[in-house]
Amino acid sequence: MDRRTLLGAALGACALIGLPAAQAAELPYDDKGDPFKFILDLNNAVLDRIRGDKSLKSGDIEAVRKLVDGLIMPAVDFTMMTRMTVGPKWRSATDEQRKALEEGFELLLMRVYSGALTNVTDQRVELRPTRSKAIRDEMVIRTLMKGSGTAQPVGLDYRIYRAKEKTWKIVDVNIEGIWMVENYRSQFASILNQEGVDGLIRQFKEKGESLAASMKSPGAKE
Repeated sequence: MDRRTLLGAALGACALIGLPAAQAAELPYDDKGDPFKFILDLNNAVLDRIRGDKSLKSGDIEAVRKLVDGLIMPAVDFTMMTRMTVGPKWRSATDEQRKALEEGFELLLMRVYSGALTNVTDQRVELRPTRSKAIRDEMVIRTLMKGSGTAQPVGLDYRIYRAKEKTWKIVDVNIEGIWMVENYRSQFASILNQEGVDGLIRQFKEKGESLAASMKSPGAKE
């Protein structure tokens, strides 16, 4: 598996997709307790859910939406993630534009990463060895995703913070040294500078439609 595939497999689009607030349900992780355990339990619950659901393993978009809405979204501050990715232009965007940016970013990321779920097998996520487990209001939790076979473990780090309601929220993800927010911010910067916020919204729509069409093309997985 390549790095992008492993990221999708590990996260199940965790931290990459923003959806309306999830319906109240019992979550398989404690988002107010130990932040290290929170990250481990979230990741491994996502992996377990993918392994047990054929529609998720096939990369079905609606199945991914349900997974994210019910299990992942409560752990993510996607508004902050989108704001950090867009950068200074976010401040001048209208409420309508901000909503469109979040929706467009969500769809783009979902299309990009949903196909990676087909590669989930026996992977598990564990903490990297660390000397300090001091708990602070803003933290980076460093983990490794391991599976059987000869593949090397993959480093996955999570930037989290403690929200006002005392829950932990993920705002960025790093795979093998590449932070998602920084990576996408550099990609979007030229579009924002040349075409503004509306130009980026159009790019999101066009890219999402292109990826959706490619997934429906001959030979693509349903």
